[in-house]
Amino acid sequence: MSRISTRLSPIAVAIWATTVICAALLVLPGVTATSMYFNDILIFLDGAYRVVHGQVPNQDFHTALGPLNYYLPGFGYWLTGQLGMAMPLGMAALMLATAPIMVHVLGTRMRPLIGVPLAIFLMLLLATPMNTGEIPAKISFAMFYNRIGWALLGILLVMHLQPERPVARWQGWLDAAAAATLTMLLAYTKMTYGVVAFGFLILMLLQSGQRRWAAGAIALCGIIGLVVEAFWGGTWMHISDLVEATKVSGVIEPYIYARSFLLTSGEYVVFALIAGLALWQRPRVTDFLFYGFCGAAGFALLNQNFQMIGIVSMLAGAAVAAEILSRHQQTTSPTVQSVVRGAPFAVVILLLPIALSSAAAVGVHAAVSATRAGVALETPNGKGLRIVNILNKGQFEFYSGYGRTLASGSTLLASLDTSPSRVLVMDFVSPFASLAGLPPQDGGNAWMHDNRNFDLKIHLPAEEMLGGADVVMIPKRPVAEGTTEKMEQIYAPYLAQHFKLTKNSEAWLLYERRPANKTGIRSVGPQSS
Repeated sequence: MSRISTRLSPIAVAIWATTVICAALLVLPGVTATSMYFNDILIFLDGAYRVVHGQVPNQDFHTALGPLNYYLPGFGYWLTGQLGMAMPLGMAALMLATAPIMVHVLGTRMRPLIGVPLAIFLMLLLATPMNTGEIPAKISFAMFYNRIGWALLGILLVMHLQPERPVARWQGWLDAAAAATLTMLLAYTKMTYGVVAFGFLILMLLQSGQRRWAAGAIALCGIIGLVVEAFWGGTWMHISDLVEATKVSGVIEPYIYARSFLLTSGEYVVFALIAGLALWQRPRVTDFLFYGFCGAAGFALLNQNFQMIGIVSMLAGAAVAAEILSRHQQTTSPTVQSVVRGAPFAVVILLLPIALSSAAAVGVHAAVSATRAGVALETPNGKGLRIVNILNKGQFEFYSGYGRTLASGSTLLASLDTSPSRVLVMDFVSPFASLAGLPPQDGGNAWMHDNRNFDLKIHLPAEEMLGGADVVMIPKRPVAEGTTEKMEQIYAPYLAQHFKLTKNSEAWLLYERRPANKTGIRSVGPQSS
């Protein structure tokens, strides 16, 4: 089939239509609305502000997440100058970049009966401002990196299928380019997804018909990595940050795995039935390894996410199995033929719950954003950020109260006699640079989460954490009380030596650096105790 006809296929139409509609619903309201995890979003808005002001992830501040988490919203902020547009525009840009890759992969490998619902599902997953597996009332761009990971990995897993409608002689080159691009996007978003993607490429080397493009993709990954490193220069520092974070949060108790398996057991049963039927019709070792990979890798990813259900790798694997069943019917039994014909509909049923909730979340976000529901963040740069109440008054009151403390903190900073300063907040996130339009702090962490990326033994040295700040603010009502308590305990001696308490409001203790201790740092190294 020609490239033109592939582009105009039902799959291509579904992909572009979903992309354009979702991107418009995200961008046109012009604000970002949140009913959950408001403090989590501030991490990425602050990071976006940092990169627009010239800072480089893992060079100028520590983060265990990939640089795309900051450059995507950074693109939206750079384009508009509005924090409220940073996440919607960043995600819309990624959707537009992903659409042609999805058109190529699904359009050359799947029949519309399976490819169309899978394409819509994956694009909705990429667009939705909601944590996978939750209800649409919990709208938030928080943890958007996991949805990027699941969606791009889902596209990549479809490449287990050999093309049925190749794009003439360019198929192998386009496959290699698509696989390499997806893999590196995953690696630079969240390394765990990148590792799984690279493992999939190695698995593809076992298939004689897929070996050439898989080897080409691996080689391209190396080239892309070298080019990115030439501009970024933060690969080894990023690995170091990952290692240090893993030392704090890398251990998961066995009961957590057991609970997770029980919660997802229904997904495994349906996936096993479809995959088992596909293996019966086409018994290949590589297929068996692929299905096992989808289940095992998906379970591992789920358990290092803040997520309870929705193993997307198995959903994509089930769609692949249904496509294989449709291609290779080896029986004349009417009963078995009926089951085989029903496999695509079983896949649609599997995809439907998350697809509907994702679509609903996009619609809810558009509605509350367009009507300016809830309350805006009353800081100089925060008016495009809104906290809304959707079926959870308690969460709304908690986050709106947190928003009020940020507004009062911004006012407190404006009352200082000194010029605008670099501010560190001893809390989950330090957002005043972006929210108040101040110079970003040098060094430090993108966020602080006790027992997740630091504890009393493993943390940044005091000079590295506080050396790039002129003002330290300690909240009296922190959003993460454990984090504030541990930071005070760790950094109290340095604070007492180098800073002086100058403001004491209802919500904040504000410390200014003593004149003799004015300093700053630019480069960051490994975290240590």
